[in-house]
Amino acid sequence: MPRIKRTSRREPMEDIIYEAPPQDHPLEKYFSTYDDLNAYLITFSDRKEIAPRYLDVSLLNTQNFHSLTRILNDQGLMEFVQFRDNYYSDLVGMAYSTLKVDFNEQNEAEFMFKFKLFKKEYEIGCSELANIWSLPYSGCLFDGKKTPQEWGSNIKQLAYEMFNINRQPKKKASINVLTTEMRVLHYLLVYVIMPRSYGHGHIKDEDIVTMWAMVNEIKMNWTYFIVHHMLRYTKGVSSSGFGYVCLWSKIFNHFGIDVSGEARKGMARTSVINISTLHHMGRNLGEQEQEVEEQQPPPQAQAQEDQGGPSEQPSMSDLLRAIQSMEQNMNQRLQRIEDNQANLQQVQVRMRRSIRRMEAYVYSEDEWTDDNQD
Repeated sequence: MPRIKRTSRREPMEDIIYEAPPQDHPLEKYFSTYDDLNAYLITFSDRKEIAPRYLDVSLLNTQNFHSLTRILNDQGLMEFVQFRDNYYSDLVGMAYSTLKVDFNEQNEAEFMFKFKLFKKEYEIGCSELANIWSLPYSGCLFDGKKTPQEWGSNIKQLAYEMFNINRQPKKKASINVLTTEMRVLHYLLVYVIMPRSYGHGHIKDEDIVTMWAMVNEIKMNWTYFIVHHMLRYTKGVSSSGFGYVCLWSKIFNHFGIDVSGEARKGMARTSVINISTLHHMGRNLGEQEQEVEEQQPPPQAQAQEDQGGPSEQPSMSDLLRAIQSMEQNMNQRLQRIEDNQANLQQVQVRMRRSIRRMEAYVYSEDEWTDDNQD
């Protein structure tokens, strides 16, 4: 390992630089400089990919999800949500660690997508990238956070009201308040269109605003949208994982990058979004969706019960509702367990980074001491 150059004993670990290219490092064939190698080791080497998922389109027909079908077709996302491929998570992490996007100052819809891999730099324009991903690159510019001015300042409140959600400050709404069709749309958002590592059972502001735009037939520039989400992975917003691994396979193939000998992964059986996904949601699939809520007995029945009159036996629909309520409670508990596991993974990643920095610091202190003795 080449010696580490430090200008001060108190210098932060982030300012440590290496003097030479990584000629003797096991990953030297991927990186041309130690700056790039360090960026990967510190930010991505311990992170894992977000498992990719895809839609079984027959689900839309068998469940009569006509509105969802229309939304996906109008937004130009039907082919995108069905895409599946093998992927190379290690290479994707390396590419993410060097990813940069140069946006045109006069027109943000125009940009250059750049990354480094195997000691080469690759770049591609927005229109060509959209063609590779089978996505539209024209339409409203929305990055998932900053809403366009033409949508208004109270767009979040309008979006929550549209889906009959009582928005509460500092508290995320549960997906249980959505109809089955809208729950599937939300599922596609958080697992495919803008994948995240945890919190799939809750509705964030960016989720509800994106759904509002899709339902209201506002054409979106999805290439712009997804590139911004990719950049969020590089900035540590989603530090427990990185997504779009299958999209990177398309990019590697476009540039003819040799991936032979690299660790390859395939889609798991659980990656498909189909009828089993709906069963996991705990919904009644035999009927059109109606909200599952705790219903109070009608006033007449309540008065009869208060007066000590005869009570009727529970009907089959009551039993079904009770079963569905139990399933929902179980799904919520499972979701909390998944969230806790994701939080533990984040803690583990931070601990590994701290240990790595401490080791580098000890090494640098030894070098400094040796230099003084000399």
